[in-house]
Parts: sequence; structure tokens; C-alpha cells
Amino acid sequence: MLSRPDGPDPPRQYPTTLVRLWLVAAWAGHSEADAQAGPKPGDVRVQRWPEVHVADWRMKAQLKAWLNAQVGREPSFREACRINGWNRDSAMRGVDMAIELISSGLSG
Repeated sequence: MLSRPDGPDPPRQYPTTLVRLWLVAAWAGHSEADAQAGPKPGDVRVQRWPEVHVADWRMKAQLKAWLNAQVGREPSFREACRINGWNRDSAMRGVDMAIELISSGLSG
């Protein structure tokens, strides 16, 4: 019979609010952002979540553009939308849907 390893139980749910914080902290790549994001699963590389859980290339690109803007790698999300020819409201819905997909993929 297999024994259960010691340690904390993994979270049963990955709410979108925490997934959003974990993604921004992972994109920022510094401990202060990590501390603000709070505890997260240590066994999954957070930066890989978009690749693993979001199949739609446009939604994935919109999420990454939004994350880059949040951590100062892009001038702004609005500018990234203009450069890529996306409607900003539609792109923001794409970001929200991508985070929902990641959340449901991790929770399932």
C-alpha cells in the first residue's frame, strides 16, 4: 500500500484571483512580488501555466502581453493591443478567459 507523503495538502481550488496574483508575481520574478502574492503551489512552474492550460494562441498572447505590461516590460497593455491590432476590451476578455482556463485546469 502506498503511503501519503508528509507535507501540506495541495489547494483544492485555484481561484482566479490567486491565479492572477501568482502569474504577475512569477512574471515580475522577484521576492517582493512573491510575498505579496501569498502561498502558491511549489510543485508547478507558474510561468508555464499559459503554455500548459491555454490552447488558443491569441488568448495566450493577450495574457502574456497583459502580464508584461503589469511588470513594466511593455509600455502599456493599451499600446500592446494597438501594436497587435487587438480591440482592448476584447483582449481584456481574452486575458480573463485565459486566467479562467488556467484556474479550471489547475482545479480539475
